[in-house]
Amino acid sequence: MLDTKLLTFVQVAKYKNYTKAAHALNLTQPAVSQHIKKIEEHYGCRLIIIDGKTVTLTEQGKLLYSYANFQLANEKQLIDQIKRVETSIKIGSTLSIADYYLPDYLSAYLSDSDEVISVSVKNTEMIIDMLLNNELSCAFIEGIFDKSLFHYFEFQNTKFLPVSRKGHPLENSKVNISDIHEYPLLLREKGSGTREIYENFLYETNDSLLSVSKIHEISSFSIIKNILKKSDAVSFMYEEVAKEEVEKGELCYLNIKDFLINRPLYFIYFDLSI
Repeated sequence: MLDTKLLTFVQVAKYKNYTKAAHALNLTQPAVSQHIKKIEEHYGCRLIIIDGKTVTLTEQGKLLYSYANFQLANEKQLIDQIKRVETSIKIGSTLSIADYYLPDYLSAYLSDSDEVISVSVKNTEMIIDMLLNNELSCAFIEGIFDKSLFHYFEFQNTKFLPVSRKGHPLENSKVNISDIHEYPLLLREKGSGTREIYENFLYETNDSLLSVSKIHEISSFSIIKNILKKSDAVSFMYEEVAKEEVEKGELCYLNIKDFLINRPLYFIYFDLSI
């Protein structure tokens, strides 16, 4: 930040008039005169000569005016750089949303914006922690969160479905959840939104993951889907996540009795007013 006395000097040199400089700076004329006196004392020379109503710069004043304008240009450039950093948007997203929903939203946004963004992909629990620690500007999440802590709105509603390979022994049958338990289950890690949804479903039906014959924790949906194609394992995910593979005939949605889950996906940001 440039010294206010130097800014006053620039305005006097620009307008060649103390009254106009005072008006531009929202100062009194005596204050302007005092600033010029102080800056001349600092540099130990006359910078401005007043002859009647005429204000002219001495040779030293011309040098200082050139220097001050150079510094003002540097200051403006620095402020612009700082603003670009400050206005960069740090976005958090859960994996399902980041891979299968977020690209469309970001593409539309970036085409109309000059702002810089960064995206962190974590599970729901970690994204919430990052928001609360002011490490993110906003987030796209699934699963359960404390709505009293955030501003939020639902940007998508999607089906949550059991998925297996095409030709799985349970395909084309209406099965019980206990039948699913007989097959290896591929789940995201603890703290993920999709895992939490499935665990809550089991809890509400007086069941739990303890009933499952074998559980494999895998943090990547790409890996989960590739394993599903080559095994009798079962997984649970949003409809959009498996849509392409289902349309290609590589995967299918299983039909479980009394299993009907539609989940909202949320855009949230931390409410700093609480």
